[in-house]
Amino acid sequence: MSTDFDYSSIGKTSQRIQADATTTTKSNSSLDQSDFLKLLTTQLTNQDPSSPVDNNQMVTTMSQLSMVDNLNSLAKSVDGVTSLVSSSSALTASSLVGREVLLSSGDGYFSGVEGDYMSAQIDAGDGATDVVVRVIDSNDNEVARFTAGSISGKVEFDWNGKNEETGEYYPAGSYKIEAVGLQSSGYANLSVKPYAKVASVTLGSDLDSTMLNLVGYNQQISVSNVGDII
Repeated sequence: MSTDFDYSSIGKTSQRIQADATTTTKSNSSLDQSDFLKLLTTQLTNQDPSSPVDNNQMVTTMSQLSMVDNLNSLAKSVDGVTSLVSSSSALTASSLVGREVLLSSGDGYFSGVEGDYMSAQIDAGDGATDVVVRVIDSNDNEVARFTAGSISGKVEFDWNGKNEETGEYYPAGSYKIEAVGLQSSGYANLSVKPYAKVASVTLGSDLDSTMLNLVGYNQQISVSNVGDII
């Protein structure tokens, strides 16, 4: 007396056998474009000669099948592009670690380490004369002052964090840079934007939701809100 045995189940757990059966069931229960074409061919072969399939109906059916196939291809293409854009955004954001980005406003940060600088960008617009640049600590004390005859446009400014009287370096912390200059309408505050170093990146689904963690700052900033990168 012989007994049929399914040799394909050798080496598989009961969970794997059940999963394979479920996959097979799902595959057998779905129809693709090829299956529809076979059904249509069978219908044409076995149609009633006295009542043939309407040509317009057949053309409509074929057009619908073609449209569905094109939509599936388009969906796969869009998924591929989305994945590519996300990967590109992640790569761009991660490459910012260790570099400095220009903030739209706010205070700068000095590390307190000899050889480091706190940098900012001063925008004098069409030009300014008798320019005075002040560095102010978190207690509103002026710790450094610089003068310039005239500047125009955007100018990079670096402060070495050194007390010129004692030769010591100021402690790590937040410092504000202010600039005043004489313009056509009189003395005015010039735009000052500090640079900040990127410590790490929190990746999001796009640039707007990808956040930068900055050295010396207690808040994150979106990649889309930074200016120049150095």
